[in-house]
Amino acid sequence: MTRWALALILVLMLAIPSHAIADTQRITTDKVIDALAGQGYELRSVTRTLLGRARIVASQGLIWREVVLDTSAGRILRDYAVEFTPTNAPETAQKSMPRGGKLIAESQFNELDP
Repeated sequence: MTRWALALILVLMLAIPSHAIADTQRITTDKVIDALAGQGYELRSVTRTLLGRARIVASQGLIWREVVLDTSAGRILRDYAVEFTPTNAPETAQKSMPRGGKLIAESQFNELDP
Protein backbone atom coordinates (compact mmCIF):
# COMPACT_ATOMS: atom_id res chain seq x y z
CA MET A 1 0.00 0.00 0.00
CA THR A 2 2.82 2.43 0.65
CA ARG A 3 4.11 1.77 -2.84
CA TRP A 4 0.76 2.91 -4.30
CA ALA A 5 0.70 5.96 -2.02
CA LEU A 6 4.20 6.92 -3.16
CA ALA A 7 3.22 6.50 -6.80
CA LEU A 8 0.13 8.66 -6.26
CA ILE A 9 2.15 11.39 -4.56
CA LEU A 10 4.70 11.33 -7.36
CA VAL A 11 1.99 11.65 -10.02
CA LEU A 12 0.38 14.54 -8.15
CA MET A 13 3.71 16.33 -7.76
CA LEU A 14 4.40 16.02 -11.48
CA ALA A 15 0.91 17.17 -12.42
CA ILE A 16 0.87 20.36 -10.33
CA PRO A 17 3.79 22.21 -11.96
CA SER A 18 2.59 21.51 -15.51
CA HIS A 19 -0.88 22.78 -14.63
CA ALA A 20 0.59 25.92 -13.04
CA ILE A 21 2.64 26.63 -16.17
CA ALA A 22 -0.43 26.26 -18.37
CA ASP A 23 -2.31 28.86 -16.29
CA THR A 24 0.46 31.45 -16.71
CA GLN A 25 0.30 31.05 -20.50
CA ARG A 26 -3.49 31.35 -20.58
CA ILE A 27 -4.72 34.52 -22.27
CA THR A 28 -7.26 36.41 -20.20
CA THR A 29 -9.52 39.38 -20.93
CA ASP A 30 -7.33 41.58 -18.72
CA LYS A 31 -4.19 40.58 -20.67
CA VAL A 32 -5.86 41.48 -23.98
CA ILE A 33 -7.07 44.83 -22.61
CA ASP A 34 -3.59 45.63 -21.27
CA ALA A 35 -1.97 44.67 -24.60
CA LEU A 36 -4.40 46.87 -26.54
CA ALA A 37 -3.80 49.79 -24.16
CA GLY A 38 -0.05 49.29 -24.59
CA GLN A 39 -0.52 49.65 -28.34
CA GLY A 40 -2.41 52.93 -27.87
CA TYR A 41 -5.98 51.67 -28.28
CA GLU A 42 -8.87 53.11 -26.28
CA LEU A 43 -11.19 50.47 -24.84
CA ARG A 44 -14.74 50.84 -26.15
CA SER A 45 -16.52 47.78 -24.76
CA VAL A 46 -16.16 44.31 -23.32
CA THR A 47 -19.18 42.10 -23.94
CA ARG A 48 -20.12 38.42 -24.09
CA THR A 49 -21.16 36.59 -27.23
CA LEU A 50 -24.01 34.09 -27.34
CA LEU A 51 -21.42 31.31 -26.95
CA GLY A 52 -19.97 32.91 -23.81
CA ARG A 53 -16.84 34.30 -25.45
CA ALA A 54 -15.45 37.72 -24.60
CA ARG A 55 -15.69 40.37 -27.32
CA ILE A 56 -13.36 43.32 -26.81
CA VAL A 57 -13.74 46.42 -29.01
CA ALA A 58 -11.13 49.18 -29.01
CA SER A 59 -10.22 52.12 -31.23
CA GLN A 60 -7.20 54.19 -32.09
CA GLY A 61 -8.22 57.20 -34.15
CA LEU A 62 -9.89 55.90 -37.30
CA ILE A 63 -8.80 52.30 -36.65
CA TRP A 64 -11.22 50.04 -34.80
CA ARG A 65 -10.29 46.61 -33.56
CA GLU A 66 -12.32 43.63 -32.36
CA VAL A 67 -10.84 40.72 -30.43
CA VAL A 68 -12.89 37.61 -29.62
CA LEU A 69 -11.46 35.49 -26.81
CA ASP A 70 -12.43 31.98 -25.76
CA THR A 71 -12.08 32.48 -22.02
CA SER A 72 -12.48 28.81 -21.17
CA ALA A 73 -9.50 27.81 -23.34
CA GLY A 74 -7.58 31.07 -23.00
CA ARG A 75 -7.24 31.50 -26.79
CA ILE A 76 -7.82 34.39 -29.15
CA LEU A 77 -10.30 33.23 -31.78
CA ARG A 78 -10.45 36.40 -33.86
CA ASP A 79 -8.46 39.61 -33.95
CA TYR A 80 -9.14 42.03 -36.76
CA ALA A 81 -8.81 45.73 -37.43
CA VAL A 82 -10.84 48.03 -39.68
CA GLU A 83 -9.81 51.51 -40.80
CA PHE A 84 -12.36 54.20 -41.60
CA THR A 85 -11.99 57.32 -43.70
CA PRO A 86 -12.49 60.71 -42.04
CA THR A 87 -15.74 61.16 -43.96
CA ASN A 88 -16.99 57.73 -42.86
CA ALA A 89 -15.74 57.87 -39.25
CA PRO A 90 -17.86 56.20 -36.55
CA GLU A 91 -19.39 58.33 -33.81
CA THR A 92 -17.02 59.02 -30.93
CA ALA A 93 -19.51 57.65 -28.39
CA GLN A 94 -20.02 54.38 -30.25
CA LYS A 95 -19.32 51.27 -28.14
CA SER A 96 -19.88 48.38 -30.56
CA MET A 97 -17.80 47.49 -33.60
CA PRO A 98 -18.96 49.73 -36.46
CA ARG A 99 -19.82 48.33 -39.86
CA GLY A 100 -17.91 49.27 -42.97
CA GLY A 101 -14.39 50.52 -43.27
CA LYS A 102 -11.42 48.84 -44.89
CA LEU A 103 -10.13 45.61 -43.39
CA ILE A 104 -6.48 45.93 -42.38
CA ALA A 105 -4.27 42.93 -43.12
CA GLU A 106 -2.72 41.34 -40.05
CA SER A 107 0.74 42.24 -41.31
CA GLN A 108 -0.17 45.95 -41.11
CA PHE A 109 -1.24 46.11 -37.46
CA ASN A 110 0.38 44.88 -34.29
CA GLU A 111 -0.79 41.45 -33.28
CA LEU A 112 -1.55 40.95 -29.61
CA ASP A 113 1.21 39.40 -27.59
CA PRO A 114 -0.02 39.53 -23.98
